[in-house]
Amino acid sequence: MSVFNHLRKRILVSGLAFLALTLSSAARADTNDCSSVKLNGSSVWYPISMHQEADVGLNGVFPDLAIEIFSALDLPLVMGPDLPWKRLLTLLEHGQIDVLAGAYLTDERLAKFGVSLPVMREDVGVFVRTSLDIRPASLEDLAGLRGVAPFGASFGEEFETYAAAKLSIDRQPFDDFKTNMYLLAEDKADYLVIARRDGEMMIQEAGVEGKVEVLPWSAAVNTVHFLFSRATPCIRMLESFDEELQRRRESGELNKLIEGYTLPTGDG
Repeated sequence: MSVFNHLRKRILVSGLAFLALTLSSAARADTNDCSSVKLNGSSVWYPISMHQEADVGLNGVFPDLAIEIFSALDLPLVMGPDLPWKRLLTLLEHGQIDVLAGAYLTDERLAKFGVSLPVMREDVGVFVRTSLDIRPASLEDLAGLRGVAPFGASFGEEFETYAAAKLSIDRQPFDDFKTNMYLLAEDKADYLVIARRDGEMMIQEAGVEGKVEVLPWSAAVNTVHFLFSRATPCIRMLESFDEELQRRRESGELNKLIEGYTLPTGDG
């Protein structure tokens, strides 16, 4: 009887050990697998990433491209709600979202996140009132003028270093992203720094055509990338993602997608 009890005890212990190992392996598999991708991005960055309606997901070049690529990789995509830009970067850093749909590249971001191949180049424009007495011809000419820019926006390390040392640019967290354009049109600011295409769209949305114009030179030129969180298993998909992105660049599919969001000019 004692032999039987001893054998039964060994079987029970072995069974429990096997169950614990199985559960542990399953937990590791859940942790290590990227079974779906949580994506979010700016709600107001034309044509990069936009929330057109409160109950509709993101659209724009980057969300559309993400849908195509992750579909090709057989990964479902979950788009997040409208959130402030700095909050998105914090969530990405801590793994609460997997991928950010569009960001300029900086040394800090390169150290913190996985960075995709560049998707497109973005000119940073300087917008002024048409009634402004002078026409600034360079960044140096902006010294002494009242500047505004979107809260939380960064236009590349070179521009930001110069602006911090030489320029006066106010960045307030307005609820309405178009407020900076209104301030400019109403002579409460002298210039607005913002991505050129975004600003051109904002002129139309704010109804200030003829009152505000963009200067012909660029304050900066940046490449725009997807950022991947290093705190989630989906960072392992970056190489496959880049392969799909490169294929679309070489085939011309990416250019067609970008052109589809190009703002029409003239009467047409």
